[in-house]
Amino acid sequence: MRYGFLFFLFVCIPAWAQYDIEDAKKSDTTDAKYNRFELKERIYVGGEIGLSGYAGGAYVLLAPIIGYDITPRFSAGISTFYQLFRFRNFNTGVVRNLSTVGLGTFARYRPIDPLIMQFEIDGFNTVDLNSYGYSDRVNVPAVMAGLGYAGGGSKAYYQILLMYDFVGNPNMPLPPFILNRLHLKMGMVWHLN
Repeated sequence: MRYGFLFFLFVCIPAWAQYDIEDAKKSDTTDAKYNRFELKERIYVGGEIGLSGYAGGAYVLLAPIIGYDITPRFSAGISTFYQLFRFRNFNTGVVRNLSTVGLGTFARYRPIDPLIMQFEIDGFNTVDLNSYGYSDRVNVPAVMAGLGYAGGGSKAYYQILLMYDFVGNPNMPLPPFILNRLHLKMGMVWHLN
């Protein structure tokens, strides 16, 4: 139920805040140097995509993000997550599909150009790894913070983030990196302007 409220908060509330761009451009309240109604200049999209296959199985990851530059160095946004592990037990021939869906929010700060500092709160609905036959599902919260590198250009760039999970739930769907609570995220970001 908590994730339904988060979904409502991040999808429905912004729909109430719609405005007419043409009316806003004609308004006397806009400054000549900065037009706050030009959303396209501040919105960016991106995320991660992963796909691999092996004998008897496959892995798919889709994790799109959409963000908004509040200032030139600080931005915030929402992220979604879909992950699928498909594998075959060669002894029994049974094929298992372990899927995960998630939703989250993030805030990032870029103190110097290539460095990213990010904080995020995520919620995942995934398979309970402690249940017999992986038949039960659980909600897994995650509160993560970390550092990263952004390389490429100013309008489109790749990012590599090393995130630490403060919750440490044993059903965390993200694969660990070196240590159990560290997670590596790699993806691309494009500004719409």
